[in-house]
Amino acid sequence: MKDAHLIDISAVFFRYYFGPTPAIVNDDGWNIAALLFSLRWLCKAEFIQADVTVAAFDESLGTGFRHQLDEDYKANRALPTEDIVYQLSALKVFCEYLGFAVVASDDLEADDLIGAASVQLSNHNCMIHSRDKDLRQLLNERVIMKDLMTEKIWDQGSLKSETGLTPDQIPLYLALMGDSSDNIIGLPGIGDKTATTLLTQCQTWQGILSAVNAEEKLPVRGSDRIKSTLLEYQELVDHNLQLTLLKTHDSLELNTRQFDQASYEMINALAEQFGMQSKLKKALGIISELIK
Repeated sequence: MKDAHLIDISAVFFRYYFGPTPAIVNDDGWNIAALLFSLRWLCKAEFIQADVTVAAFDESLGTGFRHQLDEDYKANRALPTEDIVYQLSALKVFCEYLGFAVVASDDLEADDLIGAASVQLSNHNCMIHSRDKDLRQLLNERVIMKDLMTEKIWDQGSLKSETGLTPDQIPLYLALMGDSSDNIIGLPGIGDKTATTLLTQCQTWQGILSAVNAEEKLPVRGSDRIKSTLLEYQELVDHNLQLTLLKTHDSLELNTRQFDQASYEMINALAEQFGMQSKLKKALGIISELIK
């Protein structure tokens, strides 16, 4: 099996953008700290020498298919500011010269693109780099996820042992209890413990409804109240599932560029253009040794 790295660029970038990083202002007056620290993180041999490294960018905020389904979806997030657009646009170019397959869409989110890439790269062992819990639905025998902050590795086994859930249950889990980060409203009175117990015992949404309709006692506290809630909010769960289930079967163009001397020289020139060549010295030294 070949190896592939699937990188959630937003997770990398915003870790530094909202983190305690010092401001680094270039000659054009832009704070490029998040761009710089993201590049330091990305300039690794494991990414450049992998059979495929996919850099997934989020460009569908406000235009994606989920926004068409629900006008409140991610309405709690502000649109990107000029400095974010400036840095992410530059980061995309850097990723291309690093030899990564850069993917973005006005309709799909980075999570969908990573999911589609994991399906398309069916002859690769894939490591997802993110900390987005939505992406745990992609875990399988050849897809694992590495938490960007803790470096914890998630696979099917650790997901089951730590949460009691299987990857295919993640969308329903989020549909039931909601997801505040995406402004998805869950069912009243159903939190983590109740949602997990329902899924552990009933497995699927159809299984939960079958138990409710068979007038079985649910294995949760306040069974009658929960049954009433599930019946009342069936349409909400169905709606939420359209938001939480990733679209993984869209075809992607995973175009990569060979990392060579010309690529390195372009990256070096870009680093100088953006006023961060000296601050990227160590990272540039690392990748210079990878030229074949």
